[in-house]
Amino acid sequence: MLGFIATLDHPEMVGVNPEVAHEHMADINFMHGVAQAWEAGKLFHIDLNDQYPGRYDQDLRFGSRDIKAAFYLVKFLEDVGYDGSKHYDAHAYRTEDYEGVKDFARGCMRTYLMLKEKAVQFNADPEIQAILAEINAEDPALAALFGKYSSEKADAIKALDFDRVAISKRGLKYERLDQLTIDLLLGMRS
Repeated sequence: MLGFIATLDHPEMVGVNPEVAHEHMADINFMHGVAQAWEAGKLFHIDLNDQYPGRYDQDLRFGSRDIKAAFYLVKFLEDVGYDGSKHYDAHAYRTEDYEGVKDFARGCMRTYLMLKEKAVQFNADPEIQAILAEINAEDPALAALFGKYSSEKADAIKALDFDRVAISKRGLKYERLDQLTIDLLLGMRS
């Protein structure tokens, strides 16, 4: 949709409304789509719910199926300062009565707020931040190649001779980071 929007007569008027469940139905990485929409200035609002991949449009309560994906989405939205509309395009189980529907609505909002608190913890955790700093450390010799795309930069990258053996020997500690994230989400890190 981002490519299509750029072709319109008034692209400044048009944005996207990504939905967690729709992306999960197709087993697509929702975070990538949201980040692209944000970077393009086209994230106009967002539908928060949950979904099992490959199933019909379930519209499950936000965070009820994939808590880690929900966490990273909330973390992203909070970290970038997204202040647009957030909708809970979901529904309670069909077996619920009126009180159950209210529990469902409160649960969607409560989950978001809890994950927002966890994002603050994640950003303040010294061990997590040390691992992220190591993972994201840049080679100063490559600094000129980052930033906005240009054909010159693309050609320069293509011309580089990467030492894949040396690169593959560098451990990035993603397993440790993932476990620390799980520990944090399950209340095992303070």
